[in-house]
Amino acid sequence: MFDCAVIGAGYAGLVAAQELKSRGKSVVVLEARDRVGGRVENIDLPDGSYLEMGGQWVGPGFDVMQELIRKYGLETIGVPSPGGKFIVRIRGEAIEASTDEDAPELNPFEMADLGQGLLRLRRLARRYRDDEVWRKANDAWLRQGMRRWAQTNFRTKAACVRFGEVYTSAFLDLSDETTLLEGLGRVLTGPDLESMLATDGKLMQERIKGGAWQLARVLADELGDSVRLGCAVVGVRYDESQATVVLSSGEEIAARTVINTMPPRLAAALDYDPPLPQWRIDENDKMSPGNIIKAYLLFEQPFWRERGLSGQSSADEGAVRVTFDTTLADATQGHMMGFFAGGEAQSLAKRTPQIRQRAFLESLRAAFGEVPKPVGYAERLWAAEPYSKGCHGAHFSPGIWSVVGPTLAEPVGPLYWAGAEYATKFNGYMEGAIRSGQATAAQVLAHG
Repeated sequence: MFDCAVIGAGYAGLVAAQELKSRGKSVVVLEARDRVGGRVENIDLPDGSYLEMGGQWVGPGFDVMQELIRKYGLETIGVPSPGGKFIVRIRGEAIEASTDEDAPELNPFEMADLGQGLLRLRRLARRYRDDEVWRKANDAWLRQGMRRWAQTNFRTKAACVRFGEVYTSAFLDLSDETTLLEGLGRVLTGPDLESMLATDGKLMQERIKGGAWQLARVLADELGDSVRLGCAVVGVRYDESQATVVLSSGEEIAARTVINTMPPRLAAALDYDPPLPQWRIDENDKMSPGNIIKAYLLFEQPFWRERGLSGQSSADEGAVRVTFDTTLADATQGHMMGFFAGGEAQSLAKRTPQIRQRAFLESLRAAFGEVPKPVGYAERLWAAEPYSKGCHGAHFSPGIWSVVGPTLAEPVGPLYWAGAEYATKFNGYMEGAIRSGQATAAQVLAHG
């Protein structure tokens, strides 16, 4: 019998297993896929470069992740084309915004306006979290559009434009359907928007050299034979003192404790004996899995750089509303990454890859003007992945996280839960998954 069986070899599961093994506990990590990493994944290209199909950005405040990066001797790389202009498209008009290091884009008045607006948003988020009476009294007002709130609370156009840019970089989606209520929830549990801006207003984002999957790889390598691939879990039997994990092959694995790192809806859908408490099943059903299609257009070269552009853009309409240049220094092609999110992802997921490629190209032309013919296209429909059913993270229905979110991480007998969706900070992000894995391992150790 193992001391702990961990379901899932993403960041949360690997970190939890490593914490337990380092304390002398016997562990087994059961991963349904034929690879580790979960919602972190690489695709290798013929020229030796790679595309990151899942999580990739290491943002400010990702302190625990940075510690692991340093521990394993990994490196981070910054924005591929610093100093290039980024594109903001609002109501059909594409605006080029400068990020030249010697000429800050925002003047002092605009920077002050941006700072005051972000402070106002954070204070509002805290009041939403702490004042239940106020929250209920202002329910209708909280359901206004996030864009409408920004247009009202930023006095300068430049500050409003930059807010939209940093918001979409942090949370990917700032569509007309995004409500202030949803925005406040993301501000409370996601990255610190203020910290994402350097003193001149440029975004601070990094990636792991070799891809975020490299961190999962080194964690799994250290665990060695404790990680078992191709082991899909279908059920769990348990009592107060131990549990038995049932695999699709029929194999059964006994353990004193189980840490389940599957996305909440998938975790709740396993066959439990006895059944999980009904409240947990009901609350998991209220979590809608993130609906993201991550896509890349490949070009013979990064044409945007010749025009003095960074490749980064954000828009208030179109199939793809956020793009980034992810071209590596030694790549022979230009890599333009973008996201289909929300309604666009849901609708286009039913179409062919060729139609999605065409929609991406149309969005790129709307932002960048003339665009050469791409030489390749790659995508990952995370909602179609059987062991994820969504990405980058699940989202609570408005108002749910503040009421029941933290309780979902509480154990049920010998069953524990970990993952990005259970994190109280950086919820839905790689940093949140790592912190949750560490916290859950500490829970298991504290209970013997």
